[in-house]
Amino acid sequence: MNKYSIALSLAILCSCSSTAISKEVIQLDSKVITADSPKIIEAAIEEAPYDIWERIRTDLTLTIPEDQIAATSVYRERLYSNQTAVNRISKSGQRYLFHTLSRAQELNLPVELALLPFVESEFNPYAKSVDGATGIWQFLPSTGKEWGLKSNWWYDGKKDVMASTEAALKFLTYLNEKFEGDWLLAMAAYNAGPTRVNRAIRKNKNAGKPTRFWDLNLPKETTAYVPKLLVLCELIRDPDSFDVHLPSIANRAYFQKVKIPGQLDLMQAADLAGLKPETIYELNPGFNQWATDPSGPHYLLLPIGVSDRFITQLDSLDQNDLVRWDRYKIRRGDNLSRIASRYKIEVSVLKEINSMSSDLIVAGKEIMVPRGSAWANKQSPRERTYKVAKGDSLWNISKKFKVSIEDIALWNELKIEKPLQINQAIKIFSRYERIRQDIPSKQLRTMLYPVKSGDTVSRIASKFDISSSQIQEWNEIKDPSKIFPGQVLKLFL
Repeated sequence: MNKYSIALSLAILCSCSSTAISKEVIQLDSKVITADSPKIIEAAIEEAPYDIWERIRTDLTLTIPEDQIAATSVYRERLYSNQTAVNRISKSGQRYLFHTLSRAQELNLPVELALLPFVESEFNPYAKSVDGATGIWQFLPSTGKEWGLKSNWWYDGKKDVMASTEAALKFLTYLNEKFEGDWLLAMAAYNAGPTRVNRAIRKNKNAGKPTRFWDLNLPKETTAYVPKLLVLCELIRDPDSFDVHLPSIANRAYFQKVKIPGQLDLMQAADLAGLKPETIYELNPGFNQWATDPSGPHYLLLPIGVSDRFITQLDSLDQNDLVRWDRYKIRRGDNLSRIASRYKIEVSVLKEINSMSSDLIVAGKEIMVPRGSAWANKQSPRERTYKVAKGDSLWNISKKFKVSIEDIALWNELKIEKPLQINQAIKIFSRYERIRQDIPSKQLRTMLYPVKSGDTVSRIASKFDISSSQIQEWNEIKDPSKIFPGQVLKLFL
């Protein structure tokens, strides 16, 4: 972590009398002085900056070349006097920026790399691009697998903030070595792929042209990618020059990693920690289901300050209250329905747990089956049924049970505009209940859409069945005619 020095002025008064200490030598901060006469000594006292932007500001090294200032002005103009956008940037970094910055500095990497998730996803771990890239670092499935990010029915490492950060920084380090220490080319390759960047470099070499990032013919999204980051660095370095105020983010960890003994129900984890389940989901987006992956990782991220309570409560639990797993050896005459019934589990879930594409099973083979009271409770997840009475509407039912109208519509596959019928059965869950992979949260339906040549705001809106005004509001677009190829729009679907 970077250190800051604040000056401490010390007045050392020495008497000239015979009882004075003669020629006392004082060594402070590698400076030697004598005490013949009053001296002002400047002592360096190291302490970390309170604000994370200040910590970043002193270590920024990458800049936009003078000959590219004009070419990057369009990105600068989008942030100039745009306090709303700057507020959003600061808010999006509150949970995870301390971690990405700390890891980059621990690995002696440029602090600019810690800021890449601002450009990739605005630090939204649930963001998904139209190409299938996921998480704050926007890993494609193939690249995630290549860099060791586990992905299965239970867990997706591409959305795990800690795992994906490790993979991204390793990938960027590899790319930096591949491109002979040029971080701009490494970042361009992270976005477009090393093959595409190498091809552009070879083309320029053959034509006798320079091979800086700025001189290469790369996809429009990549051409915009690096300037966006560097302009953001300019803003962090000197927000006053953008006529904005950069809201403070405390220079301290937001979460800490806590080991768990095995698979743990996320609702149960929230109860143990004294948190709302949505807080658990927000900090542990890698877990796709209602519980952690039985094969690991065996940890949870929890807000600073609650881990002691969580560990104490977890240690006091009876092991029977946790989900446990058996390896069940299939017997002659068994079928999936019989096994599922024995363990009180749905056949479809049993198949998904064991990655089975058909109902065919073979005697002598083993499959994983869950047992324990925690799992049994999960099979009927805090569900209640409400019968619609005269005068009821989705609005008053949502208020009655303290859930949203959208949640009720999702749980019951209802059309919001269609009136309810008297005695109609409505399923109500906890507002934080996770039903398989469908979580009733706008945050989980974020899509990052790169603008293509010929796109307009209205055309994009029509493609995704949303309104133009929504796209403008979500992306703070004042003039819809000024979107451009390579620009990445955030859509909530």
